[in-house]
Amino acid sequence: MNQACLYQRANEVQRYDAEEILQEYAEKFEWRHDGLDCLLDVGTGSGDVLMDFIYPIMPKQFQSVVGSDVSRKMMQFAEKCYSREKQCSFRVLDIATKDKLPEDMVGGFDHVTSFYCLHWIQNQRQALQNIYDLLRPEGGDCLLVFLATNPVFDVYKLLSKSTQWSPYMKDVHRFISPLHYSSDPKMEYTKMLKETGFTDIQVDLKEKVYIYEGLETLKDNVKAVCPFLDRIPLSRHNAFLDDFVNIVSHDLDLRHIEANGEIQKFISPYKLLVAYAKKPALIENLLNNLIISVEAEAGEAEEKKNIN
Repeated sequence: MNQACLYQRANEVQRYDAEEILQEYAEKFEWRHDGLDCLLDVGTGSGDVLMDFIYPIMPKQFQSVVGSDVSRKMMQFAEKCYSREKQCSFRVLDIATKDKLPEDMVGGFDHVTSFYCLHWIQNQRQALQNIYDLLRPEGGDCLLVFLATNPVFDVYKLLSKSTQWSPYMKDVHRFISPLHYSSDPKMEYTKMLKETGFTDIQVDLKEKVYIYEGLETLKDNVKAVCPFLDRIPLSRHNAFLDDFVNIVSHDLDLRHIEANGEIQKFISPYKLLVAYAKKPALIENLLNNLIISVEAEAGEAEEKKNIN
């Protein structure tokens, strides 16, 4: 993620999808009876999606909304823009950390949301475990939205094979969604949610298309989100962007030229994974584990009986 200001100007597709998904899924949130909900947003970035689309659906007397991101610069930008809003704060947080989560955050939230963040994380199981641990022991729910597949990942892969860009992209696999090459992203992610301990799981894979209206719009979006530009000398940014566009236009054939030959549109088909799930209350979880244990013992006893 690059400059926060640029990202906020160029994240049109992220905003569009976030608004659409929230309109469809907002009613699934299980709000507290006392209205004192605490919500954590993971991968908040510049903060505008959180504040424009999530913040307005919170109960009137909610307790807190916390935006989090691994980027300190993003959090500083978001705090500068939005920290004056009621009960709103921003924290630096690596949702994929294997270290201990901040003690004051563990078990502190009724809801966790995340939009366009988790596809950057290779260790999805660790991220899900951390999300689970951040939800209250009494239970909570999460709404997670991220890219399963996107042509940009193929572009990164092809650019990383170029002799002039490979020195800056040796770890390109870190920036390709771990589900990009999955034969069944929906089933794979559902399995991970179950194994983490989540219940009431609903996972959808939405096939979508976004059209970038013109060359500069596409380049602005690349400059806002491409993780490799910070490593490349500024004097070579234009060359990198030109090669990026060349791959999009020719290798992937995603360019559309109007009949007048002047207006270029870039068509980006992608698959968005949307997952809603609940963390069961501690007592409910214990009962579920007890039932599973009893059923397993009964199965073993039946097998022994049949053998005898």
